[in-house]
Amino acid sequence: MFRNIAQYVRRRRPPLTKAVRIATAAAGLGVCTPWSGFAQETRSRPTGVLTLQEVLDSALAQHPLAQAAVARVRAARGALTTARAFGNPVLNYDVENAPFPGGDPVAGMARESMTTAMLPLETIFQRGPRARRADAEVHASEADASNARQQLALDAARTYFRTALAQVSVDAARDLTTWLDSVVAYNRARVEQGVAAEADLIRAELERDRSAAAATLREAALARARAQLGAFLGDGTRPAGDLVVGVDDAPLAMPALLAARAAEWRADVMGRPDVRAARARLTASEFGVSRERSMIIRELSATIGTKRSAGTTSMMAGLSVPLPVFDPNRGEIVRASAERDAAALDLAAQERTALGELNGAYDAARLLTERTALLARGSDGRPPFLARADEARRIALGAYREGAASLLQVIDAARAWNEARLAFYETMYAQHESIAALIVAHGDDLLTELPPLATRGRAIPR
Repeated sequence: MFRNIAQYVRRRRPPLTKAVRIATAAAGLGVCTPWSGFAQETRSRPTGVLTLQEVLDSALAQHPLAQAAVARVRAARGALTTARAFGNPVLNYDVENAPFPGGDPVAGMARESMTTAMLPLETIFQRGPRARRADAEVHASEADASNARQQLALDAARTYFRTALAQVSVDAARDLTTWLDSVVAYNRARVEQGVAAEADLIRAELERDRSAAAATLREAALARARAQLGAFLGDGTRPAGDLVVGVDDAPLAMPALLAARAAEWRADVMGRPDVRAARARLTASEFGVSRERSMIIRELSATIGTKRSAGTTSMMAGLSVPLPVFDPNRGEIVRASAERDAAALDLAAQERTALGELNGAYDAARLLTERTALLARGSDGRPPFLARADEARRIALGAYREGAASLLQVIDAARAWNEARLAFYETMYAQHESIAALIVAHGDDLLTELPPLATRGRAIPR
């Protein structure tokens, strides 16, 4: 349809009528209807554009989840310090046959005193497995902190892209409303000149009002997206209405190490923070079994000291060894062994999940990268996707003014332009999210490995 219209417009191109010139001039001045405020608001530009790097830096530096993960690492290191500590010796001083204060000495009995030091030995032979278990728990907490950091960065990136998409949606709705505003002005001028029916004016006004209502709904969605993004930038109490993010219209490049599917991906996922945390917990549970087995012999201690009696000093030494007639720690050994088996199964499940996430993230990123590349550059010698949508809308409006198209065809072209713009950026930011998810699924640092955005300092106006 649009091809025939374009041929018709190129063939005729008669001069515009007086009514058309009046309407076009009125629409250009923005004085024809109250909706011209959209055009003035759209032309206002934000003073600053928030980049993805700034959002990630702020989230990882001051977000409570990141700080909580660091605090858990400190707690695990404190537990390791306690596990490496030795038991304190016990000093004992005894006096026998001493008179009461102010009383007479005991006849026939010499005063005796004894000084001893007792060293608990169980903390020494139990120190090894206890310290190794605490050390493994430190590694697990560090891996958990790294995983929390990556998930926080991924959530921040997704919120950033959702905010950018919401900005594009609002801009498209405002642009469409302003464009329909000019169509309303054109039809009003034609009705006033008596060359057009009022039905077209009413239909154009209805479509313009519907577009304005849709713009308000998208502005509300943008407000919610900005509020969610503001939570990554501060305490969430300051107004987020001034947050403007950069809008990118080019796909992200696939990471170099993941450009081709590799058979060694099972080995690659072993370095993911969640897999490392599961492996460290398995190690900790193994040393937990050793620790519980060493607890069979409790309260083992050695004693050394001196005894003075009748002016003679002698040395004392002893060893306290409990007899393991009963095994009070048998249940704890069973519990620790079961926890070790559960940790091994958790590790196997985590490896499966990690491998599945990596394969899924790779396939999604590959498909979306191929599609966004076609949309951005065009194919088969045709212009890019958005350029074709702009051309279709321009041709439809030109043909309508020349009398070669109906108002319904113009409205259909306007809606197609709006849907094409939204579809383009939805696909584009889905590709951006897929690349970020692929980096995290591979176990790399999103903050350092995310390819730079192709944003050229452009921002969708508020």
